[in-house]
Formats: sequence, C-alpha cells, structure tokens
Amino acid sequence: MPLPSPIPALAILLLAGTALAAPSRLPEPPPAGADAGLLALDARARAGDAQAQLDLADAYGDVPFDRPADVARASAWYRLAAATPDPVLRRQACAALGTLEAGGMGWPENIAAALPWYRCAADLGDVQSQFNLGLLYDEGVDVPADAAQAEAWYRRAAEGGLVLALERLGALAERGHDRDAAARLYGEAAAKGDVAAVHALARLKRGGPSPQVVGIGLAAQSQDPATVKPAPRPVPGQPRTPPAAVGADELRLIQQRLRDLGYLHGPADGRLGARTANAILAYEAAHPAVWDETAPPPDGWPGRDLLARLSRP
Repeated sequence: MPLPSPIPALAILLLAGTALAAPSRLPEPPPAGADAGLLALDARARAGDAQAQLDLADAYGDVPFDRPADVARASAWYRLAAATPDPVLRRQACAALGTLEAGGMGWPENIAAALPWYRCAADLGDVQSQFNLGLLYDEGVDVPADAAQAEAWYRRAAEGGLVLALERLGALAERGHDRDAAARLYGEAAAKGDVAAVHALARLKRGGPSPQVVGIGLAAQSQDPATVKPAPRPVPGQPRTPPAAVGADELRLIQQRLRDLGYLHGPADGRLGARTANAILAYEAAHPAVWDETAPPPDGWPGRDLLARLSRP
C-alpha cells in the first residue's frame, strides 16, 4: 500500500531547497588543542571523503559526557555527508540530523527542522526514522495528528524489524476499538521482548482503559492513563559523569538491546554519549521498574539493573 504523503509537495520542494541543502562553505576547523586523530579525520573530510565527514560529525556530536559536544560543527559535517550520492552514508547522515534537530545530542529541540531529515532517512529505508515519523503523526507534533499516516510509518518500521513499532501499532488499533488486532500486535511485540507490550496485553485482557499518547515530542510513549507521567527531560546541573556501574562491554550490551527495541539510533560502541543517554531515558519512561507512582524517575544512566531488565526475554 503506498504511503500517504506526509507533507504537501510544495513544502517538500521548499524543504529540499533550504533545510536539506549542504553548507555553502566548509565548517570551522578543529578547535585548538585537538588530538592527532581528530586532525587527520578533519583533513580527510575536507578532501571530500563522505565517510570521514560522517565520522567527524559523530566525533563532534555524540561524545562521552566527560567532554562537551560541539553540535554546531557536527551539524555542518552531517549536512555535507548528507549531500553524498552514496545512499547508505546519506541515510545515516539524514537520520543523525533528524536526531540532532529533535534534541537528541543536546541541541535545542526543533521538530519542524527534524522532520525533513527524518523523511530523507525514512525514504532511504531507515527504520528508526520511519518510526519517528509515525510518532510525530501519532502525537501531532508540528504536523496535524493523522492516525493513517502514523500507522503507515509504524508499519514500515515494523516490517523493517523495529519491535517498538509493533507496540505502537497495537496502541493505534486499540484506540481505534479493534481489540483483536491490538491483542495480536501486542502479542507479537511482547514475544520479541517489549515489556510495555506485555503490560498492554495484560491490561487489554482485563478490560482496562485504552492507552493515551502522552509526553512531548519523540520522548513520548504510550502509557496506561492511570500511570501517566511527564516525559523525561535532562535538567540543568545533571551530573556529566555516569556512576561506575557498568563497563564498556556491558554498555555495548545495553546499547545493542536498545537498538533491537528501537530506542537507540547509533552504534553499540561501549561509550556513553548523548544519543545513548536519551535512548535510556525514553526506554525508562516506557518501561518503569514499578508501574505506579512509586516508580523511580528516569535518569538516563546505564546500570546493572537496567542491563538485567533489558536482558529479560
């Protein structure tokens, strides 16, 4: 079934000529004191190597919390990488720019600016961007709420293997009063390890109220109305260094599981950057350790309890 057009054709043309345009000049050079590895990567990127441009953008934008991100440089290099004819690199760069504009790397959230980049990546087959578009239309964030559009994008993401999309399809079906379809979709997601779907299926069987879409932007999750909480947001003064809870190998396991469930869009590289922390926040919001008012607030840090919860079938 063909997808409905998410935005009018004229708007697509305008976006393609503005938001998706590559920078007219090369980004700023590396900051003073940059290490030799970064300088070598910068030289390759300036010579036109699209893979180096993408890697350099990652080096600036998704860094461990013991040093600050340079999101302005990251954005400029991602935009250059997004202009490459290589569809794989272009997809990765567009998806990263969507995440960046949506606030996933510490940049102020701007969903309207994220939308065309997510559409670029989604059209190139990026399942997380397909899911994000579904979520935006599901919630009506900077676009009119549209259940048909949300379902179409969620379905593409689910067909691409994104487990979280199955749970959201179940919530859409339940809100549309198709309890049989909702039970089937929740069951599929639960069998693949989505804990929220397990709770949703149990609630559905006991006749509980249908879920509401709650929260703001891409951090929102579908929750039982009785347990609705505000979406998590990093707060000023939040500690920048995580507690010594898990090592790099264990963090890679956490990242891989978050990737499998559709929360993390990025490498499982064993380092805690902004993308990983935001993925943990979103997962914790949808999968509280206790499903009532006693649930601890999400903190975005990887710990052994989180690893244990993610490791359960």
